[in-house]
Amino acid sequence: VDARWIRPALGNLLGNALRHGAGDIRLTAVVRDGRLHLAVADEGAGFPSDFLPQAFDRFSRAEASRTTPGSGLGLAFVAAVAASHDGIARAENTERGTVVTIEIPC
Repeated sequence: VDARWIRPALGNLLGNALRHGAGDIRLTAVVRDGRLHLAVADEGAGFPSDFLPQAFDRFSRAEASRTTPGSGLGLAFVAAVAASHDGIARAENTERGTVVTIEIPC
């Protein structure tokens, strides 16, 4: 794991949770089946369901976030860091908010 890239990717996810989320923010790290799962969860409204498929595309921003500063590159960067580690990034809405996960082999 290259911490030089994982740290800013996690920082990006935490920043997004602080800007766009609500309630408690949880950062978890779990090793399961030889893969490291790094997740940031918040208790906000979540992503619009029609936005989830494009959440990691470059310059993609949900409509509600267009009034706050940002380029729409943050989640694309997270996905690129995950891919550079032969992993994936994913986002999901839950009953309590949003969880964004970086999953990489360890």
